[in-house]
Amino acid sequence: MFSRDSDKVSKTSTSSSVIGTEMQINGNIKCSGKLVLKGMVKGNIECEHVHISAEGTQTGNIKAIECIIGGKFTGDVVADSLAFESNANIKGNMYYNSLSARPGSNLEIHLFRGLEKRIEDKSPTKEKTKKAQTKKIKGT
Repeated sequence: MFSRDSDKVSKTSTSSSVIGTEMQINGNIKCSGKLVLKGMVKGNIECEHVHISAEGTQTGNIKAIECIIGGKFTGDVVADSLAFESNANIKGNMYYNSLSARPGSNLEIHLFRGLEKRIEDKSPTKEKTKKAQTKKIKGT
């Protein structure tokens, strides 16, 4: 008659969030799991897996574990795994560890391999050291 929830086997969901072709979002998006972009986003996306389909457009930055771009994108990407599909139109800076690209994509990009280098370059202690060194040079 009564059952315990702990006796049930839990299943993990592998569903995707989809921004459809008729949808436009002005603002930042942060989600877990996978995001499929078929519409338009003006803002930053932070998600585990991002896929901009051929119909999709984004102006902003992406931070993800895996990023696949097949549509129009302008901005910076920081992703462990980065892929460009054949109909992609991309402008910006790409920071990655693993990269794949199909022939036919239109790219106006700068590639930076190694995410650790990007994190080191942005560290506040390194900036303070540079400023301190600059002041010493001016004083001599």
